Amino acid sequence: MKYIFRKITLILSFIICLSAAGQNLSMFSGGDFKSSRPLDFSKGFPENSFLVLCYHDVVARITDDKDAYAVELQSFVQQIEFLKSQNCSFIGVDDILKARSGEKKLPEKAILLTFDDAYDSFYKNVFPLLKLYKCPAVIAVVTEWIDNPPADPEYQKKFMTWAQLREVDSSGLVKVASHSGNLHHGVLMNPLGSMASAIQTRIYDPARKKYETSSEYEKRLSDDFAKSISLIRDKAGMTPEIMVWPYGRYNSASIEEAKKAGFKVMFTLDDGFGNTDRIDAIPRFMIMNNPSIENFAAMFKKSFIRLERLRIVHADLDSIYDPDPVRQNRNIDEFIERIYRLKPSAVYLQAFCDDKGDGNVSSVYFNNRVLPVKADIFSRIARSIFIRGIGVYAWMPAMTYVLPDEKETGKLRIREFRDGKIQLSTSWYQRLSPFNEEACSKIEMIFEDLATYCDFDGVIFQDDAYMTDYEDFSPEALKEYVKISGGDIIPFEKLSAEQKDKWTDAKTEQIMSLTDRIRKKVLYWRPEIRFARTLYAPVLLNPNSEEWYCQSYEKTLQRYDYAVIMAYPRMEDIFWETRWLKSLVKKASEYPDGLNRTVFKTQAFNWKDDEWIDSGTVNKWLRILAAAGAHNIGYYPDDYIGNRPDCKIISDMISSKSFPFDKK
Repeated sequence: MKYIFRKITLILSFIICLSAAGQNLSMFSGGDFKSSRPLDFSKGFPENSFLVLCYHDVVARITDDKDAYAVELQSFVQQIEFLKSQNCSFIGVDDILKARSGEKKLPEKAILLTFDDAYDSFYKNVFPLLKLYKCPAVIAVVTEWIDNPPADPEYQKKFMTWAQLREVDSSGLVKVASHSGNLHHGVLMNPLGSMASAIQTRIYDPARKKYETSSEYEKRLSDDFAKSISLIRDKAGMTPEIMVWPYGRYNSASIEEAKKAGFKVMFTLDDGFGNTDRIDAIPRFMIMNNPSIENFAAMFKKSFIRLERLRIVHADLDSIYDPDPVRQNRNIDEFIERIYRLKPSAVYLQAFCDDKGDGNVSSVYFNNRVLPVKADIFSRIARSIFIRGIGVYAWMPAMTYVLPDEKETGKLRIREFRDGKIQLSTSWYQRLSPFNEEACSKIEMIFEDLATYCDFDGVIFQDDAYMTDYEDFSPEALKEYVKISGGDIIPFEKLSAEQKDKWTDAKTEQIMSLTDRIRKKVLYWRPEIRFARTLYAPVLLNPNSEEWYCQSYEKTLQRYDYAVIMAYPRMEDIFWETRWLKSLVKKASEYPDGLNRTVFKTQAFNWKDDEWIDSGTVNKWLRILAAAGAHNIGYYPDDYIGNRPDCKIISDMISSKSFPFDKK
């Protein structure tokens, strides 16, 4: 390692001479390099895979501590040398395309370097290094910024010139990519003034009080892509084939428009490895906060994939809504301030209206084509939480919707066979049947509009995604039921054990099939979204309970990103609460990846006694779950008005200690 660091010092001196003549060499004085213990990784990357690193400004010395996107030249050289010491090979986009066509194989531990925004520091500091190391790279340029730099203080830096872009492109090492024409900014996304990515957002027009239509949105992207390509072709003398999505945000519609424009390769900021099988959404890991070489090595050891330990606050919006806009804005501010004080890793945020408290949804808090909009506030609150570094999952029912037409709702609802007759289900949840195609289409449309008009990180399905052993005997479900029953319409209890299992499996699958359809609609507009499904605690503890709920913990782990267990001791009338909570964690640990992909959510309110649970008790339950080995914990509900649970008591367990890697 001493040899490596002596080499780094020589390289830095060489770069300084090349690119910073006249600068004081003492800018690198300030302490010797800290050597890190060599890491020997025996395993390579997955077959046909590669890692893409994303840099922005590579500067001689960071003078603004708030510039999280800047990396010092010294650190950058250390990182290159470290990757070389780990037998990594630096590849270019052409290598990926050739590997995709079968012309060549990618080397083991293939690394691609990308640089966003085309700051002049790339030309002065990075480009000489690339030539020295003979290392390929991608430089992404927002074409409008070259001649018309943005007024935003965040971008008050010097950009490369068109002549410099031509020079780096002609080197054969650097590919010039589009970072859009002028879409690297936010646009108005709702009536309350929130701003979000121009690439992914339907613009709200306050003058017309309307959202951008699909055709308007697609034309806006198409026009921008065409202008960007034209400028690069005219000014830099080459036609770009690479799109680097601004902020890493994109969707299937933007990919389609980019392909029409002529882009072949596209980069995101999703987690994970790139793969030659898919080059229109290649993940990248963004290097931020000028990491030390020790931290960089630790991130590399984990393949630049952040391991999550979720801390969840599950919150309602019903108490925030107010018909008086002034009071509603005050409520929103107070709620967001509480969430920021708690600093959870994510909020499960209600996107539907449940002001009656029965879980039957007849209106929602976002623009859509199916249900009345109680108030268009979900996107405003979700965005405000997101920009504070906290994730947001849209909490939505999977099946419980009361449509404006009462007769239509009755026609589409689940039915039960009870007391010798088939009737509408008597369950408190008025669920639409997942066997009914019209019902499924309505639900799909609701979720599609949620994804179209709102910016969020995930979806958590409410606990309404179940069917009892008495359900479903709706007309469409009966067609499947009689195939199993032998042609007879008989009560479930009269089926044989084998027939019961088959019918239970069919219903379980039908529910998951509906959520698969929802997933497809949501992912079209929000490809980065994750999905969680709420399960009752007995589903985890007793796999035979699938017959009672049509819920399966094992199948949930297979089909969703997270299983959310309702670890509610008081709701389940548990006497030995500690023992019961520990048993939930122990049971999840018996499944592959169970602890990583299970959220244990306890209760902060006792619905049976209609009272809030003492904050110390809620905190104790969270500690028990964490001490038992739970990776992901949370609570529901949250009272931002009454400070329940108490922020001072609960924050130690519910606050997220974010860091790019585990210290272990």
